[in-house]
Amino acid sequence: MSVALDTADIAEILAAEELSSETIVELRRSVHCSIEKRARLEQIAADFGPVAGKFSSENKAQVRRGVALWILGRVEEAAKALEPARSSRERALALGLSYLELDHAATALPLLKEALESDAEDGHVKLALLEARIKSGAVEEAAKMVSQLAKKFDGSADYHYLRGLLSDVQGFRAEALEGYEKALEVEPGYAKALFRMAHTMDLRGDDARALELYEQLRKLRPCHLHAMINLGTIYEDRGDYDRAADCYRAVLEYYPNHARARLYLKDAVASQSMFYDEDAIRREQKLMQVLGQPVAEISCSPRVRAALQRLNVTTLGDLAQKSEEEMLTLPNFGRTSLREVKEILAARGLNMVTAEGGAPAPEASMETAAAPAGSPSDDAVRRNLSDFEWSGRIKKLFEKLGVVTIGDLLKVSETDLLKNKNLGMTSIREIRKKLGQLGVAMREE
Repeated sequence: MSVALDTADIAEILAAEELSSETIVELRRSVHCSIEKRARLEQIAADFGPVAGKFSSENKAQVRRGVALWILGRVEEAAKALEPARSSRERALALGLSYLELDHAATALPLLKEALESDAEDGHVKLALLEARIKSGAVEEAAKMVSQLAKKFDGSADYHYLRGLLSDVQGFRAEALEGYEKALEVEPGYAKALFRMAHTMDLRGDDARALELYEQLRKLRPCHLHAMINLGTIYEDRGDYDRAADCYRAVLEYYPNHARARLYLKDAVASQSMFYDEDAIRREQKLMQVLGQPVAEISCSPRVRAALQRLNVTTLGDLAQKSEEEMLTLPNFGRTSLREVKEILAARGLNMVTAEGGAPAPEASMETAAAPAGSPSDDAVRRNLSDFEWSGRIKKLFEKLGVVTIGDLLKVSETDLLKNKNLGMTSIREIRKKLGQLGVAMREE
């Protein structure tokens, strides 16, 4: 579809029977360069009925609404809208791009391959597929693709950024910076390259240069998730809690369910006042972390999993609000399944509500609940730390300590970590949460 995006009405563009990848990508750039256009698209997304009514099927309308949400940068909502839709080129592209931004590159990979099968010459899809391969660890395939695309995409900022990212993953930092700098030469203000350069400066301990680059990213929209988290931690270390809180709020504007941003914002707001009960705040934060843990991350039987889906239970907090009587009314859900649910909650210091609707209360202190029992499995110990999303500050510390796997990290105590400059309880909580999801905990001494 060929449209003059500067003059066409956004609703008319979204109502077109087909949207090319070029139109979708360019529309996102156009919308975020104009307050008026973004406000118009927000209005359309909130009341999508008039646009949806122009399509021949509900599935097409559902996919197009997901595309609109991706254009707005509301990628969590976009993914939820697109996931249940039937397969199509447009769904595969928009859902693949959404997963990429949500750091689920391995999940994005097959979707972007599907999108490319519909048009083998689509440059936007090729570059997105290259990014997914790099981020999912398919380095050999990515290296071949970089060579294949070199001539055709030499004038593309996306290509030079990805060339740099591949070098970064391979450990060639000088070549990586060269790629990022070339991307910025082609397109000044290119967000992904700015972030990688800022992250590199952060790792080198050049906080002043990192801060300068992160501040450039702060002005861009959609919000760059990792840049705002890293910038917020820098401001917290400097004692500038107002600016730190603003960074975390910027994240939550686009990623309202981002647990780490919510936790960090709570810390930053609490730190703005000298007068608060630090121990009480920590206990509350730990409880909130447990209540907010997705049940999808918890191991359970297929029967219990099906029951939780039927009740629309997505977090441990949701589960703790269910009573035994309510659970037992479900088909194929008996006392054995109920006992499994109670054990899941008890292991984390929680109870189910009573039949009268009493609130769930921790059975043990959150300190106890946060430390999983038992020895870590061999699989957990061998997991590479790079498999997980970490803040820039923690990544920098891991590199400094030469910590590569979960097993390496378990050999270090929390007390040892806290001896390192610029690492505080916020970072310790982040590490605890990641390890808790694997059923392991660090030594406190």
